[in-house]
Amino acid sequence: MPSGPVRVALLTPPGRGALAVVGVAGSGALAAVATLFVPRGPASLADRPDGAVVFGRWGDPDRGEELVVVRHSAERLEVHCHGGLAASEAVLASLEQSGAVRQTWQEWLAAAGASAIEVEAREALARVGGPKAVQILCRQLGGALEAELARIAGLEAGGDVAGAAAARDRLRRAARVGLRLTRPWRVVVAGEVNAGKSSLVNALAGHGRSIVSAEPGTTRDVLETRIVLDGWEIDLIDTAGLRDEPEGSTEAAGIERARAAAKAADLVLLCRTGFSLSENSDRLKPVLRDAIHILSKCDLVPSDVAIPPDAIRTSAVTGLGIDALAAAIVRRLVPEEGDDPPLLTGPVLFTARQAETLS
Repeated sequence: MPSGPVRVALLTPPGRGALAVVGVAGSGALAAVATLFVPRGPASLADRPDGAVVFGRWGDPDRGEELVVVRHSAERLEVHCHGGLAASEAVLASLEQSGAVRQTWQEWLAAAGASAIEVEAREALARVGGPKAVQILCRQLGGALEAELARIAGLEAGGDVAGAAAARDRLRRAARVGLRLTRPWRVVVAGEVNAGKSSLVNALAGHGRSIVSAEPGTTRDVLETRIVLDGWEIDLIDTAGLRDEPEGSTEAAGIERARAAAKAADLVLLCRTGFSLSENSDRLKPVLRDAIHILSKCDLVPSDVAIPPDAIRTSAVTGLGIDALAAAIVRRLVPEEGDDPPLLTGPVLFTARQAETLS
C-alpha cells in the first residue's frame, strides 16, 4: 500500500442500503481509526491481529453509532456501518476532521495501484444490466484488453507493422459493441394505429407493460420498457400509431414523438396487420429505414395474405413468431455474434478514452 496521507472513500454505492463500507488506507490508517473507534472488549484495535472483525462504537463509547471495523492490516481498514447517507457521511466527515483525505472510489482504486482500464471496467460494471455486457467487461477487468494492447506494442516494437495494424483493426471492430455496453440498445415499435404494437411489446417483455385496447389510438406517448434479449439489455419503446388525421393535439404530439423516437433508434420494428397498410404509405416512410417488418395479429389474418418476403409473422395471442422476432432483433443489433463469434469473447475497447488511445 503506498505511503502518504490517510485516504478515505465510500466503497459501496451511494444511497440507501443495509450496509455501507468506508475504506481507510495509508501509513496512519490504524491510528486514525483507533482515535474514533471504541471496540467492545478489552483488546484495543492496535492489539487485534490482521483479519480481525471488531464490533464497537464510533465516537462516543456510550452513544456512538454501533458498527464493525475490519482490520486487513495496519495500513488498510474498512468501517462497516448502517446503510444510507447519514451514517457513512458521519464516518467520512469525522475521519476528514482528523486529517484524512476523502477520495472517490475511482481515485481510491487508482491510488492503490489499479490501472486506468481496471478502474474503467469497475465503473462500467456498476452501470450495465445485461449478462453479456457483464461477461465482456469482466474479461477486460481480468486483463484481456491490457494484454492485447501490450501485445500490439510488442508487434510494433518488433517491426511487425501488418500484425499490429490487423490487431488494432480487430479492436476497432469490437469497439462498436464495446462502446455501447453501458447504454441499452433502443428498439422502437412503430406502425399505424391498431397495428398490434402494444401487444407485441407486452409479448416481448413477458408482462402487460402497455395498455392494449381494440380502440385505435390508445397509445398517445412513447412508453419505454427495459428488457433483456439473449443476454443484451434493450429499451423497447412503444409509440403512438401513425395516421394522417390524429384526433386532437395530444395524439398529434404523440405521433411526432413516435417519429422522433424512430429516427433516433438503433432499430425499428414496423408493425402491419395485413388488413390495411400499404408499404408505400407516407405515414410510414419516416420509419422504414432498415426496419424489421412484422405482420402482427396473425391469429386473425388469413395465411394467404401477401406480405414482404422478409417479414416476420407474429401473434401476441398465440406466441407465434415471438421467439423468431427476438432472435432477429439481436442479430440486427449485434451482428458480430454471428459474423465473427470470437470477436467479443476477447479484448474489447469499451470507453472513448481507450479508443482515442488506440488511435
